[in-house]
Amino acid sequence: MLRLPELAQVHDTYLSLSWIASERSTDSLGGKLLLRCGLDGDGIAIVVAGSIAGAASLCVDADAERLRDGLRAGLVDFVVGNLDEALRILKNEIRRALPISVGLGIDPETCIAAMIERGLQPDLLSAVAREQAHIFVERGAIALPEQDSPDSETSLVQWTVAVDPAQAMPRIARIASGMLDASRADTPARQRWLNESPRYLGRAFGSRQCLRMRGAEISTFLSRVRSEASSADITRDGEPT
Repeated sequence: MLRLPELAQVHDTYLSLSWIASERSTDSLGGKLLLRCGLDGDGIAIVVAGSIAGAASLCVDADAERLRDGLRAGLVDFVVGNLDEALRILKNEIRRALPISVGLGIDPETCIAAMIERGLQPDLLSAVAREQAHIFVERGAIALPEQDSPDSETSLVQWTVAVDPAQAMPRIARIASGMLDASRADTPARQRWLNESPRYLGRAFGSRQCLRMRGAEISTFLSRVRSEASSADITRDGEPT
């Protein structure tokens, strides 16, 4: 059974991945392969965040049923049973620099040993066994931290809509996007989150959305939403506004 992460964890993981992309002077992780072992709560956060950031993700988990649950929830794009099949799917999307997520239902250490032997090299790693991760890192991969601390200058603003979310959620996202400080280095990444995340969050997260904002952004956002989408329930760092 799937253990879902908090939406805030997906969001903050995405911002961490976006920062890695910006450090390499790109606006996304398109064309990069992210390797994750295990579709637990952290795994879901990383795979979904990876798709939003533009990466192609391979999630290896011996529990094939858990991967299939992720597929049914809209959190994984494909589930396959062997490495060659997974690579066939990933190869095309990596070449086109398009996001995709593939779940592979086999033993992770056995799979990764085969990848190492065949010279297959991911760009980003998460929860890979230390000895195997060391080989990939020596070849140039980046091992992702467990969880970065969020920017202390921001607050997490989260909103839910019970009435007509199909119409209200995009409207609120447009309001949020328009309130962001264009001079901030992280604003393009935050706008990408608002634009791209709804298609990857799946049914599991329902009519929920969140975004890290700063004080002036929050004040203007709240004012606009209260006048244009009054049915929204909004919290700031977990507290009602």
